[in-house]
Amino acid sequence: MKVIAIYGTDCNENTAWFPYLKNELLNKNLSCIIPELPTPKNQTYKNWSTILDKYKIANDDIIIGWSTGAIFVVRYLFENKIKINKLILISGFNNYIGNVPEVDNINKDFFMKDLSKAKNVAKEIVCIKSDNDPFITQEALNEFAANLNAKVININSGGGILT
Repeated sequence: MKVIAIYGTDCNENTAWFPYLKNELLNKNLSCIIPELPTPKNQTYKNWSTILDKYKIANDDIIIGWSTGAIFVVRYLFENKIKINKLILISGFNNYIGNVPEVDNINKDFFMKDLSKAKNVAKEIVCIKSDNDPFITQEALNEFAANLNAKVININSGGGILT
């Protein structure tokens, strides 16, 4: 079993809580992979998929997706017919356009027409969200979780989830 963590637009393995996550998992003797993804330059679903293909996802793996990384990993698992044990999605959204046009234009490439078709990509799907996310509306966060029949964990005053 390995843990694969996927960040979002304009982030990297040193953004926010990713170093903490990797350190904690390594301290528990768990493999933690944070693929180096091109963002924002050359950020496309195809480019990210090509990179993730290298990691040979197994059924017992746990995947964590944050922001754009959340919809990316759901779509990737669905399109590649991969079912994993646990999928943790943080600040996930689909078909949501916010108020940062350059980011919105990049993110559009990752969206799915019918997210509900992907609700079986994992035995357990957990969506973690903040009740005061400054980037994504509560409606978009709730709709994302509902379409995936996910368990929802709400963090009070979590902002953009520790950005």
